[in-house]
This record gives sequence, C-alpha cells and structure tokens, in this order.
Amino acid sequence: MSANDRSPLADTEVHFLRSEHVGDEFKIFVGHCGASDPTPPAVLYVGDANGMFASAVDIVRFMQLSAQLPPILVVGIGYRMGAVGETIQVRTRDFTPTSDASYTEIFPAQTRTGGAPRFLAFIRDELQPCVHARYRIDAVDSAFFGHSLGGLFATYVLLTEPATFRRYGIGSPSLWWDDNMIFGYEARYAATHDDLAAKVFFAVGEYEDHDGRQREVSRLPADERAKAGLRYIDMVADTERMVASLRGRKYPSLEIDSAILPGEFHVTVQHINLSRALRYLFDAPR
Repeated sequence: MSANDRSPLADTEVHFLRSEHVGDEFKIFVGHCGASDPTPPAVLYVGDANGMFASAVDIVRFMQLSAQLPPILVVGIGYRMGAVGETIQVRTRDFTPTSDASYTEIFPAQTRTGGAPRFLAFIRDELQPCVHARYRIDAVDSAFFGHSLGGLFATYVLLTEPATFRRYGIGSPSLWWDDNMIFGYEARYAATHDDLAAKVFFAVGEYEDHDGRQREVSRLPADERAKAGLRYIDMVADTERMVASLRGRKYPSLEIDSAILPGEFHVTVQHINLSRALRYLFDAPR
C-alpha cells in the first residue's frame, strides 16, 4: 500500500513552524501539484488553510488536467486547530492591519486585532525562506490568495510590500475594516510611488452587499442575524472602488482585472474566487 492510499489528499505534507514575529506556531500545509513535471513549480500561498487548503489543491490539479496551470507548490498557512470555524480569533489577529473599535464592540470576544505587520514579517522572514530551502521551486514566481479578511491582508501586502509576491488573488476583501482604512494605504502608496509591479485579480460575489448580507444570515439565530445589520457593509462597492483607484493610477507594471460573480454570497463564493483568480494570474483560458 502506497503512502497516498492512507491519505484523502495525495502528495501533501504538514509541517509546524514557530514564528518569533507572531509569537505563535503555524500549521503549514504543502501540496505538490504537477510534481512529475521537471519545471520548478511556482508557489501559491493560501490563507485560511484550515478551510481552503484541500480545495485549493484539488482546484489546481483539476485545472492542470487541461494544462491550464503550470506546476504549482501549494503552501497553506494554517493553525494548530481544527476546521476554519475554530480559527476565527487568530485569523482576525493576523489578517487585520489595525484595530477596529466598532468591530470589537459587536464581537467583544475578538479583541486580538492589528497583527498584519507581524504576520507579514512571519511570511517574509520565516516562512518563505523555509519554503525556499526545503523545496526546488521557482523562487521568483509566487502568488498569494486570501479571502475575506485574508483578502484585506492581501491588499495590505500589495500596498506596503508588493514584492512579497508576484501575483495576488484577492477574494471578497474586507475593505470595510476600520472605517475603510485600507484606502488610506492606497493613497499613501500612490503619493510615494510611480509604479506597482504585480499581477492582481479581485473578485467578489454579487450578493456581498448590505442587502445580500441580510439574506445570507437569514437562517441564523435572531441574535446572530441582528449583528449583520449593525453596520452597513457593501463589499461589492468597496471592491469596485479599490479596483478603480488602482487602475486610475496607471502604474506601468500593474496588471489588474476583477469580476463580480453572479448569484454568490460571502460564504459561497470563495472557491469560485480562487478558480477565477488562478485563471487570470496564470494566463489560463478565460
């Protein structure tokens, strides 16, 4: 019996990496996609790996059946916990650039916020060197995919340390965080730079506006439904605004596209976001 016969997800590994920057230990998932190809693979870093890693690996592998994607090493950044629902507090800690008083007022248990600078330092100083040392990869060709707060984090990296990755898949980004503070980052970057060398794809579900959010939570208990109406959030409008701002800068080296995905809510769209992002970022048929 081969080792793959004992695993529901073939050719994958799990490692544990302590971060001095964050002060926590991360669960790093690694998936070899197209490993038989002699070409050194690109690296796709995926946030929320406790919920996204397996689907990311399978999406990549299905697309490789038609040669739509090159060899890719999928590196999922996760936590020593169970499913994604158990990671809410730590992902909020790591994906948010600042604190948000109105958010913590609604969710008082989630007080650990503003850790994005430390999480980015973990990726740049600790995780990426580890991946480069352990695997034969194309060290230049890296991508990051983040959904929701992970999309906020991806936007933050793009506007502060864009050379961290070559390609950015930004799904349903929570640009509403801390009174839309991320647009201040965009303005400050534009004021001090005349180029942005990256390939970027934004995607958001059609129903990720205020009204759609109310329909999305209609089956939750009444107290949980009420929280969705306490602040006005229109992620569709926010995403369109960010894409328009970046396009309007006319950066010579920026490649950017976006999509509003019909009929999708925040909790139904993440895998479609990833699939569409991969097609754009790696020049697959569209």
